[in-house]
Amino acid sequence: PKTIGQRTDSIDALMCEVQAQSSNLMVPVSDEPAPLTLRSAEQIEVTPSREISLEEALAIAMQNGAVLKDLGASVLRNPEQVKTEYSESLVRLNPQLSVEAALSAFDTQFYAFGDWQNNDRRFNNRFFGGGANAFKQDRNDYVFQLTKRTATGAQFSVRSITDYDANNATGNLTPSAWQTQLHAEARQPLLQGGGLQFNRIAGPASVPGIYNGVLIAKVNSEMNTASFQQGMRDYVSDVINAYWDLYFAYRDADAKRAAMLRGLDTWEKYKAQLVSNRQSGAAEALAREQYFRFRSEYENAIAGKPSMRTQNNNANAGGTFAGISGVQASERRLRLILGLPINGEYLLRPSDEPSKARIDFDWDSISAEALTLRSELHQQRLNISKREMELLAAKNFLLPTLDFVTIYRLRGLDKNLAGHDSALADLGTFDLREYEASLEFKLPIGFRQGHLAVQHARLRIARERAILREQERQIIHDLAAMVAECDRAYIQVKTNTSRYLAASDALAALETSQEAGMQINFDQLLDAQRRVSESQTRYFASLIEYTIATKNVHLENGTLLRSTDVLLIAEPESP
Repeated sequence: PKTIGQRTDSIDALMCEVQAQSSNLMVPVSDEPAPLTLRSAEQIEVTPSREISLEEALAIAMQNGAVLKDLGASVLRNPEQVKTEYSESLVRLNPQLSVEAALSAFDTQFYAFGDWQNNDRRFNNRFFGGGANAFKQDRNDYVFQLTKRTATGAQFSVRSITDYDANNATGNLTPSAWQTQLHAEARQPLLQGGGLQFNRIAGPASVPGIYNGVLIAKVNSEMNTASFQQGMRDYVSDVINAYWDLYFAYRDADAKRAAMLRGLDTWEKYKAQLVSNRQSGAAEALAREQYFRFRSEYENAIAGKPSMRTQNNNANAGGTFAGISGVQASERRLRLILGLPINGEYLLRPSDEPSKARIDFDWDSISAEALTLRSELHQQRLNISKREMELLAAKNFLLPTLDFVTIYRLRGLDKNLAGHDSALADLGTFDLREYEASLEFKLPIGFRQGHLAVQHARLRIARERAILREQERQIIHDLAAMVAECDRAYIQVKTNTSRYLAASDALAALETSQEAGMQINFDQLLDAQRRVSESQTRYFASLIEYTIATKNVHLENGTLLRSTDVLLIAEPESP
């Protein structure tokens, strides 16, 4: 029975409120109303509430999930580590480390150069002045070039060089002349720096130990996607934790309220007896003390304290049920993680009930799923693949540098740049053609840096593989622990059900005897009241422990998002 808070509006009204805030995701802090406290909620039983299912809570969380919040205030302690809806785009658009940044190394580059000179000199020797002691010159130089790198490491260039020279040298055919050249140049590394594999891994013009080719950038992007999936999984887990924390807080408050009312009734009975029988003074005082004990527990169950709560990584990856928070504190935490206004004039109340059905897990199936689906293992395997590619790139630096360079050149010379008799017309006749080929060789004696790069890459592979083995062992350990926890919690549900029924029967028998006018043991009555309250709270605690443990099995074997119908759709990569 819902004794704490009365439902006033449907979840549709809550969703309308969320949608109205979708532009800002949440109410500005300055607009937040005052929080509900124990003093302001003396009539907590009639405080308006809105029921919310776990499915609806997850839907609201996804709608307000610009920042993947948690219950550990990471947004204050480590804001740079917090996952957001911008995380993947930030990696995809990184101008240094993204796939597009790696591809940009192969973009065609345009280069232009212009130079203008006026020279007026005297020479002591006519030979240096072109046959005269005074040398006057106007000179212009223009260079235009297109350069393109290929995936094999080759670099192709097309270059236009044009210069104008007007001087007073006595040996000139004409006082001024235009000379134009057209170059086609190719440079292909034959050993170090060459090959499709090296350039796709390391990128052109890379150095030992620093690799940012297309394949490395692609692996980094996939690792970021897996990391975001892990962040989303943890976010969903914390939403579920906060939801069931609030459910338990209501049930705990219900149990403590019932105990408080029973304690009040007992106190009033013995208070009435005290008027006619002075010997009942001790009994009245003990009944009064028990009433105020129950009232204190009820007040704490309503307000709660800023203490431990169920959240990821308290005792295990998915969180261990803490169950010591009150209604108001738990409700604020649920609002926080859902992205709703922190303080409201109504209380959220979970409408779902925990499942009491026994679940038997097929160990072979879930352990195989865990080793296949866990995002941490996927990231580590990608990391190993990256290290293996880096080793292949490092081995390339054990080769000497041997580049083949070839240049084909056309020339044209005349007093005019363009026209019938001009440098460009002379260039078009293909009369002045030149060809040049060369080999450039460089050999570092000892290859000290290359050997260091290879040894370093091998050690990194060994390290990452060792970490992967330990990650697999840890995941199997944690999964086994959660399967065992499920069985423990399920058995505890049955045991605590029997305990609660027994305590209730004992209290009912004592109350029936008292109402019939029979003499009962006063200490037994007070003890029975405490036992009923404690066993009822313990029953609901074991029920939530079972629910959280079941959720954690899905988290440990990598199926939590699938089991909660949360689907991540990656943005397509740019071609």
